[in-house]
Amino acid sequence: MVEDSPYTMQIEISTLRHLGIGLYSNISAVLAEAVANAWDADATCVSILTDSQKSTMTITDDGQGMSVEDVNKKYLRVGYERRERGEGRTRRFNRRVMGRKGIGKLSLFSIADTVTIHTVKDGQSHGFRMNINDMKNAFESSQPAYKPQSIGPDPGLKQGTKITLVGTKHQIYTKSARKKLARRFIIDSDEFKIMFDGKPITLGDRDYHKNLQYVWTFGERGEKSLCESQAQRQRLSPEVVVGDRTYGIDGWIGAVKSLHQLKDADTKETMNKIAIMVRNKMAQDDVLGAFEEGGIYIKYLVGEIYADFLDEDGGDDIMTTGRQLIKEDDPRYAALKEKIWRDLKIIQNKWTDLRNDEGVKDALDIPQIGQWYEGLSSDYRNTAKKLFGRINRLQIDDDSTKKEMLVGGILAFENLRLKDMLGKLDKIDVTNLPELKDVFLQLDDLEATAYYQTINKRLEVINTFVRAVDDNTKERIIQEYIFDHLWVLDPSWERIAGTERMETSMARALDTVSENIPEEHRRDRVDIKYRATSGKHVIIELKRPGAVTSAFTIGRQISKYRDAALGVLANLGKGHEIVEFVCVLGKPPQEWEDRDGEEKARTMLAAYGARIVMYDELVENAQKAYEEYLTKEKNITKVFRLIQSITEGGPQNGG
Repeated sequence: MVEDSPYTMQIEISTLRHLGIGLYSNISAVLAEAVANAWDADATCVSILTDSQKSTMTITDDGQGMSVEDVNKKYLRVGYERRERGEGRTRRFNRRVMGRKGIGKLSLFSIADTVTIHTVKDGQSHGFRMNINDMKNAFESSQPAYKPQSIGPDPGLKQGTKITLVGTKHQIYTKSARKKLARRFIIDSDEFKIMFDGKPITLGDRDYHKNLQYVWTFGERGEKSLCESQAQRQRLSPEVVVGDRTYGIDGWIGAVKSLHQLKDADTKETMNKIAIMVRNKMAQDDVLGAFEEGGIYIKYLVGEIYADFLDEDGGDDIMTTGRQLIKEDDPRYAALKEKIWRDLKIIQNKWTDLRNDEGVKDALDIPQIGQWYEGLSSDYRNTAKKLFGRINRLQIDDDSTKKEMLVGGILAFENLRLKDMLGKLDKIDVTNLPELKDVFLQLDDLEATAYYQTINKRLEVINTFVRAVDDNTKERIIQEYIFDHLWVLDPSWERIAGTERMETSMARALDTVSENIPEEHRRDRVDIKYRATSGKHVIIELKRPGAVTSAFTIGRQISKYRDAALGVLANLGKGHEIVEFVCVLGKPPQEWEDRDGEEKARTMLAAYGARIVMYDELVENAQKAYEEYLTKEKNITKVFRLIQSITEGGPQNGG
């Protein structure tokens, strides 16, 4: 050292913040650093106690402790790298130490401004207090050096180190903190125990083993860490090749049954991750994000890979400064990712087979589906199995939704069979009456089933109308459906496809007529539309529910609309075709108040090919028409019974 050198190196507090204080985003990451220090101190137990009311936290271990000299030369020296000084193993238990960069101690200041440390080594006890603001002032002075405050020993501490965080900045949620800490360490050693608020942290605190359905393991430690899981297990190669060297890894990758099992209610985080663990501690919380994989299977995965070869003594430090990410360009990490990718493709293929088998079993456990399946030919059975398996692989957790998918799948399957049967008709000898009869019966069965499905859906719409007791609400709901769903007006009407040109011509003509109607009458109207249905041209006018009008006014308007419509049809050579006018009202016409007024008004409008429908009458008639069919229809089909048993918990014995 040159005594008269004019040069001086200083450290700004901002540098310390970037090196350690600001690198830790959550409490569990900070606690993990403290636990790692206890491991490196040859502790057999580290205890974490929280006090939310006092905003304090204490971390106590029974390790070797520190002398004053140790504190000054090692603990208070930012960036002290013990492995570079030949301290890669602990003295008592010969453990491979977790720490490397010597900045983890600074993480404590990311959750508290004041940290007190009491420590005992070889019977010598002492303590000191550090404050982030005092530290900042010291490093910004002309002669930067920070001297923590001496506070004397803690009489209750007999061996090891006790860290107290005063004025913690974050609220501590005990249950989630316990889980997160459990997931950051491989706790498989009898000689080291982590206590959290008086209770030991165990493998069970990770809280995902119990949800695993299938597991793929690497090595013995992976098997051991899954002791609480009953999942079906398979083995993967535990070897990673880096250049001309082969390394061993341990760990596991598991798949859950349902996606919701990977949504942690306590931590509010997803568990859909594969963590990289190095020297019993999490080095990176997820490697799945490194792969651009679109397969559904990957959303069901969780796992841990123990790769100690990434942090060998004497090798390059593979960790980024923050100690929470691995350097992407390191060849060791690249080789590990390549191995994981190959394993993921193995898992994808096997997971698909397993979920297919499970889907088939679950579907066939429903007796009706079992009987339906048994009635299929061998070719159709194979296709049905693929269908059940594919449904089981969908990202669906809700049982009712999965049942709907089964219903939709079976109907689609039957429609495919329908096409096959129609083709088969051409090949059947007309003299083969039994075979013809069988095909016709199956066609009737499918047709009746499809009609049942249509009616049920329409009743759902009608019941929505019924529940809308408020006139204005009812108007909005009916308006949404009536123009594009003519069956609401008349169950025998269906809109005809390919009439867009006609509708455009009619709309232009009707708009021309509307411009000459008095404004007060236009205000009473919601909309007017033209629709083509089987054999008819229908003009529908929807009045506001509160509008009061007269049959005479309606008739006068209808005559103008009728003339306009007939003119359009005549130009198209269709002047002979029927035009019907429907006016939907909320309140009866004024004439209906008189005796025989309703009958006379309806007769007068009928002369124009027009009729009045009331909002409530429309709903009531539509509901009655469809419910009567369902009530009276006795020929409940085989496929419909099957669908009913799935969706409604109907007959389960095939009867």
